[in-house]
Amino acid sequence: MTTTADPRTPGGKTLSPVLAGAARPMRGDAARNRARVLDAARAAFSEDGAEVQMEQIARRAGVGVGTLYRNFPTKQALIDELAQRWLDERVEIADEALAMPDPADAFGWFVRRTAEDMAGDAGLCHLFSDYPDNGCPIESILGERTEQLLARARNAGAVRADLSVSDFQAILGGLSAAIARTEKWELFAEMLITGLRAPAAPCP
Repeated sequence: MTTTADPRTPGGKTLSPVLAGAARPMRGDAARNRARVLDAARAAFSEDGAEVQMEQIARRAGVGVGTLYRNFPTKQALIDELAQRWLDERVEIADEALAMPDPADAFGWFVRRTAEDMAGDAGLCHLFSDYPDNGCPIESILGERTEQLLARARNAGAVRADLSVSDFQAILGGLSAAIARTEKWELFAEMLITGLRAPAAPCP
């Protein structure tokens, strides 16, 4: 029979959660430093791409290099965290679109909002363009949300009936590359929306 260790001293006194082996919550200042590092890294990678050095990020965040490395031992660990946050944001945007009553408006808003974010995070999007698909749950959730958006738009006749999620994601990849070369994200978004509309029915 397996027994669970009792987190008490022989005298019967209960140990603190830390001494009993519980995870210690991050202190307020440590949490703020971590958030500052992530914000600084996002801005730095967006502006200068993968060539940014960890020391530059620490200076931009206003923290010591030691603080940076305690939170993120390697640059890849920092990129992984940024990628996770970026995917979380994409899911939130998709959920906002799915909450809209009109499927055509929802699809158009999703494309425009995605294009706007691509313009603001051009370097970051390029950094993530070759990010490995490790089958993480959030990527699966994002794929499901995107399929729901497309299904609603297809059923409403707002987009082509043969538009698949993989095709749409590939098109968004091309949109990201185009936006990285110019600031005309609004024009490109409208061109994409127009190009994906369902063809008009032929006249009888």
